[in-house]
Amino acid sequence: MKILITLLFLFLLAACSSEPSTKFDYNEKTNFSLFKSFQFVEKTSPDLDTNPVMDNRIKQAIESALIRQRFTAQAANADLQIKFHFSQQEKTNNSSFSIGLGGTKIGGSGAASVGVSTSVPIDSDATIITKIFIDISHNGKAIWHGTDIFEGKGDMPFQEKELAITATVNRLLANFPPKKAQE
Repeated sequence: MKILITLLFLFLLAACSSEPSTKFDYNEKTNFSLFKSFQFVEKTSPDLDTNPVMDNRIKQAIESALIRQRFTAQAANADLQIKFHFSQQEKTNNSSFSIGLGGTKIGGSGAASVGVSTSVPIDSDATIITKIFIDISHNGKAIWHGTDIFEGKGDMPFQEKELAITATVNRLLANFPPKKAQE
């Protein structure tokens, strides 16, 4: 019986799991094994709602991930040029419960029906969805693009935010260089 319950639990867990958030695309004709160095490309037109602190966190996470993969950071003339940006969107939590009162017409009597309903929010904190975009090019030609997301409360402490960014970038750059392109 315990095995059946465990299997049922695992089946339900698998059925409820969400689709992976990491998405990437690359030029299959590129020989990624030729590249040894990278540099960041400065943004020519910053977004209106740019957050330089977030930019710096993402940049440091990308740099650390690529250095762990044995790429060398350079200020100029590198094999790879890295561009990145992020977007944030608020996802409101709609958790609530409803209370309803009602009456009905009983039999043949002329009793009127009255109904009242109200909704009381349980949790009004907003969840912030942060999407990170990384574009990698070589000699002005795009060769790899990836996106991934993380979610957190709007008042997420900066240490947790930094960990979430690092985990997201690591998950994303685990697909760089592409495995198929290395074979």
